[in-house]
Amino acid sequence: SSGINAEYGGNQLTSTAGLGLPKLQRLYLGENQITELVDLDKCVALKILHLRGNGETTNPIEKLDGFSKNMIALQYLNLRGSKVASLKTEIKKLNCLPMLRGLILKDSPVAKEEEYRIEIIMNLRNLERLDKDIFTDEERQEAQELYRQREEEGKLSESNPEGAMFLD
Repeated sequence: SSGINAEYGGNQLTSTAGLGLPKLQRLYLGENQITELVDLDKCVALKILHLRGNGETTNPIEKLDGFSKNMIALQYLNLRGSKVASLKTEIKKLNCLPMLRGLILKDSPVAKEEEYRIEIIMNLRNLERLDKDIFTDEERQEAQELYRQREEEGKLSESNPEGAMFLD
């Protein structure tokens, strides 16, 4: 079966409340005014979630709360044009998504941060693509070295709850 899709793009939605449907596989919510992500923990079959802004419309999402370890199927998350600004506090909230392979954060404040790609792969090691570009072995190596360096400096405590990220 092709799965269940829901297309609510270009509406005035401000929340994902009520969209937590267990059989939903693809949810398109681009060009809305969503500021809060709720009920997503019920989306156990969701593979694709589009929350991007579009052109003039930015996506007002700043906080990545609302994702859950119950979202075991989510592989692709598009947050292009969001207002996510903090690599340190927000990106680690996506650590609970075991199948996440593709993430789009282009045109968000966070994408302008120094070492953006390295910080992301350091926190989300199963990720394969960021903003459509596949992570290179060199980037993974650089993230590993930065991780070890921070570990030695004792700066890892809160940034990565898993701890032994690159030690396997």
